[in-house]
Amino acid sequence: MPSAGVEQQANMSHPTNDNHDVIAQEAVIANKNEQGIGLFKSLKLYRMACLWSIFLSTCVIMEGFDIVLLNTLYAYPPFQRDFGERQPDSSYELAADWQSGLSGGNQAGQIIGLLLTGFITDRLGYRKTLIGALVFCTGFIFIVFFYDSLIQLLIGEILIAIPWGVLQTTTATYASEVCRPISAPTSQPTSIPAGF
Repeated sequence: MPSAGVEQQANMSHPTNDNHDVIAQEAVIANKNEQGIGLFKSLKLYRMACLWSIFLSTCVIMEGFDIVLLNTLYAYPPFQRDFGERQPDSSYELAADWQSGLSGGNQAGQIIGLLLTGFITDRLGYRKTLIGALVFCTGFIFIVFFYDSLIQLLIGEILIAIPWGVLQTTTATYASEVCRPISAPTSQPTSIPAGF
């Protein structure tokens, strides 16, 4: 026969409908109170959550930087000389189809990453997905950095764009889920676009 302490513990682990209703009402009241807090008070109360949100949002900085950087490579004379076609005026220019392919390959990789994010996050969780994407970025950057041909650059751009697509989605959703509801609106709108 179970002791009284075991029965009491069993009853506490399965709340009755009355307890559940009380807890739900208290949660609604607490949520309304949190939403009524102003900007500066929420920054003071949830300082670490806001800083964490901003820190997570910096993961997208490299993605925004590379998109701009790749398009400026086409104009550099050493890049044009090594990978471009000689023009009648003795200058070099990268063919338009390669310019489009390199830019489009990057976008295609990001779309693949965006599509994979939900499945990966569902199985592994936000933290492991984010860490995995950063590890893959570290590995794939070597392909982009040490390329010898346009095909290698294209493959590297597609591969590195996949974790970037994961980072675009994961950083925002992970930061907003970790942060309190009041702190997310104060930090998210300003920190994510700053990365792009």
